Amino acid sequence: MSLEELKRKRAIPKRNSDITLHNMKLIAEESNRVADVAHNSEKILADLDKEFESQTGLKGNDIKFLFAAIGLQMARIVILNELTKTETAGSQNRNETKLHRFQEELLGKFNTGLGIQERPYYASIEHIVTRAGVPYDATAPLTEETLQTILAKNEAWNFNLEKLLPTTKLELFKGANHRFATLGHDPIVGLIFGTGNIMTNTITCVKTPVLAGGIGVPVLTTNHVVFTSDFKDPRIATYASTTAMLKNVIERTIDQPSAFVASLIKQIIHIGTDLYTPCGIQIPGANLILSNSEVEKITQYISAGDVIKVGVSAKLAELINFLISSLHMLMYDETSCMSRNLYTVKTRKIILYSNLIASGSNVIWVAGNMAAGNSKAIKQLDIGGLIITAKRLVSDVEFIRQVKEEFVFGGFDKLIQGKELALEETIWD
Repeated sequence: MSLEELKRKRAIPKRNSDITLHNMKLIAEESNRVADVAHNSEKILADLDKEFESQTGLKGNDIKFLFAAIGLQMARIVILNELTKTETAGSQNRNETKLHRFQEELLGKFNTGLGIQERPYYASIEHIVTRAGVPYDATAPLTEETLQTILAKNEAWNFNLEKLLPTTKLELFKGANHRFATLGHDPIVGLIFGTGNIMTNTITCVKTPVLAGGIGVPVLTTNHVVFTSDFKDPRIATYASTTAMLKNVIERTIDQPSAFVASLIKQIIHIGTDLYTPCGIQIPGANLILSNSEVEKITQYISAGDVIKVGVSAKLAELINFLISSLHMLMYDETSCMSRNLYTVKTRKIILYSNLIASGSNVIWVAGNMAAGNSKAIKQLDIGGLIITAKRLVSDVEFIRQVKEEFVFGGFDKLIQGKELALEETIWD
């Protein structure tokens, strides 16, 4: 072996020894770093938590979006409460006046101008489209006295009205509770029976006779309704047939579909005019299960108007949340150092805070008014908004928690793992 070869072979162990020492030094330094991270884990996690809050905190444009969202939610509450304010039915009712004006303009297009010819199970199209009233709003019976008054004023009926005089005492309902006895005032069932009543000059009521064992079975009764020639002073006449009424509706719908369309529109508008009056409108199907008096009591606490208000309020609150979140997300700058997830947290905070502030303000206002003696203030409670706020509270808090955990513990894991060690390999050849 030559001297040079010997020197080369002696150099290999030395070089490998240096490499090993260097690698051990790197490992020792990394071990010390990991130990230091572990020792200061509480402080590091706290710092990462602060960093998360700093990056996802609302600043600048975020604050503007927050105030805009609060303003829209508060406006929603105020406007809906104003639109659904309980008012006495009649010409002084703002909503009723506006709806009737709309009805007049809309249904005027259906007027044929052919004149008025009324008969049993048949209301003229002119009657349907030119008058706001509906036959199932009649509360007084047809009598000998009122018949003479009607005959003196009536040129519309091509029929002997004396045949429509009730032969027995009518006991359909008592006074104002006709709303809870008539199917036309049901917001869902009324789409069939109310529309049919309008087309046929009838009134369909429901009775709940109690059978053995306390079981109540709904029984439908239909009566003719007679008007004067100007369609005022409606009177409940003799009993008709519910089946015949529905049969005439079907036949006329086939022959004259415009009469059905006009009657359906009139039915929907009429329910709208009665929704926010002192008596209110029953929840769908209530009088098919309960007695009229029971339905009346229940409607004092929860009516169809209340259900509609809650639903509309919730949908509008969701719409506002969607618009604000969409607009805020459009402001995201992809060139920024912030990840989309962190920016989404800011968006979620805007929506959550705005909902909490709006709902909280409404609850405080209602509670304050009720404490001052205004028990009717409970009707101003934004239940739909509260439902959406509760949903946001659950979903947004959970989302923010997940992103925060990913940010904090993900950052801590990166610190623990550190950079890959650049260890050298020993070579013996």
